[in-house]
Amino acid sequence: VIFQDPITNKNREIDIVAETYNDFSSSDFDRVSCKTRFFFELKNNDFPLVLLTQLQFNPNTPEDLFKEILTIPSGIEYDSYDAWTGTLYDHNKRIFTQYCSFSKKKNNELMASHPDELYSSLTKLCWYCEDESIRTLELFEELTNKYFRHWLYVPVLLIQDDLYELDNENGEPRLEKVKHSRLMLNFHYGNRPTSTIIYVVTKGYLKDWLKEMYGLETKVRSLMKESKMQEKE
Repeated sequence: VIFQDPITNKNREIDIVAETYNDFSSSDFDRVSCKTRFFFELKNNDFPLVLLTQLQFNPNTPEDLFKEILTIPSGIEYDSYDAWTGTLYDHNKRIFTQYCSFSKKKNNELMASHPDELYSSLTKLCWYCEDESIRTLELFEELTNKYFRHWLYVPVLLIQDDLYELDNENGEPRLEKVKHSRLMLNFHYGNRPTSTIIYVVTKGYLKDWLKEMYGLETKVRSLMKESKMQEKE
């Protein structure tokens, strides 16, 4: 997908945009839509990517870290927090706020760094996801709220391999190799500071991770169908 960078006015790319498919031919999905939309940035990392500094939840933690599209027709009682958000905020699954990568010095020693190219890719990914979610919400406000929708927009950094988390919970820093993790990135959308969660996934784990996300989507769809069946006359 090509879009115009709002700062440089140059064309930029999102490597992959994909979404789950809903079969609307079934009566079970009458005026009900649940789906996940993924925005992928692909990086063939030659050196490990390390996520640092675990997020400590507090009253100042942003409430919209996960980008949701929600339209609820009148007469439907639906607890949206128990759908996507409650599960995604699971405090047993860590979220990190910093990252670093590595490069080789002339003597072949590894040097930790914060590559500008990677930061640029991450902010581009988050900006586009934010822009798409806001544009979709504005579109639905102009059209109709007769349809019951709950969508999730997910930015994803897909890397080749070698992803680590820094575990410092017991006072002894330890690098733990993982297959996927989550990074909170702060950025500006226009003049408004905001934050979002980026899923960092290794190539070898992509299929399993997508199955996990689809399982969550299936749960959300079931909650929506239950709410729809209990719709007030």
